[in-house]
Amino acid sequence: MKKKYFRLVDDMTLAGRWEVGDVLLPDGDQPILGSPGPISPGPVEAVVHQPGHALEYSMTSLGWPLATAELAEAVKRVASSDVQCLPVKVARQPDMVILHSLRLVRCVDEERSTFTKWKVTDHRSDLAGWYRSLTKLVLDRAAVPEDAHFFRIDRWPIGLIVSDSVKNAMEAVGCRGAVFRDVTP
Repeated sequence: MKKKYFRLVDDMTLAGRWEVGDVLLPDGDQPILGSPGPISPGPVEAVVHQPGHALEYSMTSLGWPLATAELAEAVKRVASSDVQCLPVKVARQPDMVILHSLRLVRCVDEERSTFTKWKVTDHRSDLAGWYRSLTKLVLDRAAVPEDAHFFRIDRWPIGLIVSDSVKNAMEAVGCRGAVFRDVTP
């Protein structure tokens, strides 16, 4: 049976949930979403914009996945070479981790997906050729490496994809706040 893939998103419909904003590195800068390779370890901090119930899984306002240490460990067991777990300090919430994807994969099936791309004439000409929006995402399964379990979409780094193995591992330990959208053709 072939592996299935899911876009991992944040469940914004949960009442009373918290909303986490910026992620700050020790030097005060924000890490760049979708940059491949590890981020220098150090005290990473996330700012809560809207107080509320902490979730096992949520995303910051800029798309960084935030998970409990237990959930992060479940992801790491399956996707060890694809994910960096960065401890993060979040207001009065111990043992939280940023899940940083170490892999970008160019794998959008453009014939089956619905999207727009940035143009040179747009206000972000530096992103010309990148996906501006993907309203229907379908992966080109042949373009996804067999060992990929946790990755971002190349040229659309907001798209975080997990394999069915990661999904199952997350569900086994509890992942309130996570929504899995099937993107497998």
